[in-house]
Amino acid sequence: MFTVNNNNISLIRGDSGAFTISIADTNGSPVALTDGDVLTFTLRRTPRSPTIVLQKTITDGTLTINPSDTQDMPFGSYVYDVELKRADGYV
Repeated sequence: MFTVNNNNISLIRGDSGAFTISIADTNGSPVALTDGDVLTFTLRRTPRSPTIVLQKTITDGTLTINPSDTQDMPFGSYVYDVELKRADGYV
């Protein structure tokens, strides 16, 4: 089972999931990605935890979670963020 509802992701360990990441500026206007821009999805147990549970580079605006990414992950709740690093170094 895989669902996304109001930015909350639910996934059963070992299942697959894919969804599109849309980037907007502070006014809500879409931000176009350019060559060299990198989106990174990072999953942790708590917001300030230094330990990364899962990290994926997002290509073509789609985050894909494969069964091997989560099959050995402990049951529980996690937090995630998505970081955009522009080709010019702006984060």
